[in-house]
Amino acid sequence: MNILENAEKYAEGKANQAITKAIADAYIEGYKAGYKAREEEIPMDLRDNKTEYVDLGLPSGTLWASDYERLGGKYIYLPYEEAKHMNLPTVEQWKEVQNCCKIIYRNEDVFDKEVIRATVIGPNGKSITFFTTGYIEDGKVSENNAFFWLYDEREDLNKKTVQIYSSYCSGNLTNGSPIHSHFAGYKLPIRLVR
Repeated sequence: MNILENAEKYAEGKANQAITKAIADAYIEGYKAGYKAREEEIPMDLRDNKTEYVDLGLPSGTLWASDYERLGGKYIYLPYEEAKHMNLPTVEQWKEVQNCCKIIYRNEDVFDKEVIRATVIGPNGKSITFFTTGYIEDGKVSENNAFFWLYDEREDLNKKTVQIYSSYCSGNLTNGSPIHSHFAGYKLPIRLVR
């Protein structure tokens, strides 16, 4: 092998290394930019929440958050535009809960307030509970019913929610659908799935 052949092989190897490094750097920068953009979509106060999930034994394998999202022990209420970037349950995931789980509705009086408790028992016997949460409209909290957002791709001012009425607890509406639409500007508590 002469000097010219050695130089060509050396140059070819260096060129491949430079191209490989440039592609790897571009990939890493793209990943960082995408990650940063996604992180910015999630409200700052929720980025470090350590949500616990419960496997109810659903056929889809969907895990449901054990509770509503909280900060400092209080429910977090968000308008749909802020909540939509989170892992909200879909209509199909809620229907799977209704079809595959036993739901026990109860009303309780706590400090002279009616509290709704809807306990969902999965096929595997594990459970989660939905409590009265209300929602925030014009800075005021309504203290009736249990609510949470559902993921909703519709271009509409109203977005889908689950709303569990106290009348479910009395047995009057156990066959009714708790899926409703609410104004996207209202602030509702957040229940996540994974």
